[in-house]
Amino acid sequence: MDAFLSREKTYFEEDAHPDLELEFLPLFAETFPPILHSSIIISVAILLEQEMRGFCRALIDALDLKLKFNDLSGTVLERLRTLTTKVAQLELDPANVRWDDTVGLFEIRNCLVHAGGDLTEFQRAQTVRAFGARHGTPKCSETSIRIDSATSKLALEIASDFLDGIYSIALVRFPGHYAPLHRRRSAV
Repeated sequence: MDAFLSREKTYFEEDAHPDLELEFLPLFAETFPPILHSSIIISVAILLEQEMRGFCRALIDALDLKLKFNDLSGTVLERLRTLTTKVAQLELDPANVRWDDTVGLFEIRNCLVHAGGDLTEFQRAQTVRAFGARHGTPKCSETSIRIDSATSKLALEIASDFLDGIYSIALVRFPGHYAPLHRRRSAV
């Protein structure tokens, strides 16, 4: 940490030429980009989890099931897949919702949160590496991942495509339930 802060201090004093008129965020983003972009990845994953839970609750309501989201087992993604494909019998096209990318995004988030970005300590490192190889981000070394603005932009794109995809398939099957599904998504 001392080495990192020393490098950042030197950069800030010699190269960054701080402008005191700038807002805090650009200064923070320039000085601590790994923290900023890791925060974006984690926030996007939280948003997706909240949306998936809301989507599943709306789907349970639309099907008038005596089931709760927590009655299903697995991760939030696995519960959503079970509910949409097995219970509601919706056709969840993995390409349309970018399923593999969404799984990869969650594993990047898990690596950041549970292993501090250390791939040697992370059980699903291969999923993260495969994601990085597919998209060119995050950069993966033998030991760690590096999150940057490209990773953040990609995460937002994946989340948007995933949410558009799941809501689209539900609205095809339940066109009369547009309002409850739309309200749930807008509320989050």
